[in-house]
Amino acid sequence: MIEREEFFMIKDLKCKGLSTTLIAEICDLDRKTVSKWVKSQDIPTYKPRALVKSKLDDYKDYIHSRMNEGCLNATVIFDEIVLMGYTGKMTILRVFMKNYREPSQTRATRRFETPPGKQAQVDWGEFVALDAEGKKIKYHAFVMIMGHSRKTYLEFTENEKMETLIGCHERAFQYFGGLPETILYDNMKTVVKHSHETGENKWNQQFLSFCRHHDFTPVRCRPYNPRCKGKVENGVKYVRRNFWPRIRVITSLADLNLQALLWLDTICNERLHKTTHEKPNEAFKREQLSLINPTPFIEKMLHTRKVMHDCYITFETNLYSVPFIYVGMRVGVKDLHNGFVEIYAPNGDWIERFEKPLGKYQKTSNKKHFEGMIAWSQKKVACTAPKLIPDRPPKVHQRPLSVYDSFLTEVIS
Repeated sequence: MIEREEFFMIKDLKCKGLSTTLIAEICDLDRKTVSKWVKSQDIPTYKPRALVKSKLDDYKDYIHSRMNEGCLNATVIFDEIVLMGYTGKMTILRVFMKNYREPSQTRATRRFETPPGKQAQVDWGEFVALDAEGKKIKYHAFVMIMGHSRKTYLEFTENEKMETLIGCHERAFQYFGGLPETILYDNMKTVVKHSHETGENKWNQQFLSFCRHHDFTPVRCRPYNPRCKGKVENGVKYVRRNFWPRIRVITSLADLNLQALLWLDTICNERLHKTTHEKPNEAFKREQLSLINPTPFIEKMLHTRKVMHDCYITFETNLYSVPFIYVGMRVGVKDLHNGFVEIYAPNGDWIERFEKPLGKYQKTSNKKHFEGMIAWSQKKVACTAPKLIPDRPPKVHQRPLSVYDSFLTEVIS
């Protein structure tokens, strides 16, 4: 395609006796193009290019609706429209969404990297959902991220209390298969206790006991400086932008955590991290973690309940079954505050884990807890009183017939 000015330049140079090859060099055009327009007498005209339908056109209304809902993550929307049949690339989607995003402003900071196994960072995030009546329900997201590999653990809970925080730590250690040398925190109340008399911040003694129990060192970042623990801050943002927009319906807190674990294993820890340029699961192989204390610290905080004759215990108005062999005993109950409840035997052995039902006065049971109960209840018991036996008939002595013959002889004589 050439412009009108180029057409007249080609004609003028040709009239001056220049060769086609020389004209092509001067105008920076292909020799065949120059030859074509030298022979032509008509000024070049072009029809408007026909509009080509974009692969994204059929999905633009859906993209607009998702962005109006607050989902601005192109990766999440890309995964959704692919399931709807989209065959295009991510770039087209990003360019389209860019025009509808507000520009973000950030300030400069210096990145700090930690060696393998040295540090993890912990933080909470709050997420809001709506119940069937349109009321807001607040969920608390516990996030722990390994500083070197960026491998992440995520768990949603009912609150941010001490018992919940400790339980989340222990389940995170189980997920990672160990724990780092230090863990970085902000000034959360369950970790740092503020003294109004001295104006100083001190470690919570119960939390320090937990740290000593598992042998790791807590580190406190400077107040009002979230970039001090930027890795986990970005981790919470990534959960908010990538995981939360994927959740359209929440049936229970337990189900939400199952979806979170699936997301961790298939997306979060398998993605190519933009900073490390490596998958977190691959970089995690270099982490040098310490062994976990096999005795859970939170066992000291169990609630005790007596097993009733029908093999159930009551906890927060709901009933949970226990194996019949524990009838009459007191068992331990641990509320994980993440949608699950665990039951422990009197000797501390784990018995069962139940999903917490929605509402009150619900009954949750395991059929295996009642197997063999009939045979066990009909077991023979030793007598505790003498048996009553009716009078026996008199005993009849048996004699040989010869004795009776002798009596008969005496009568005859």
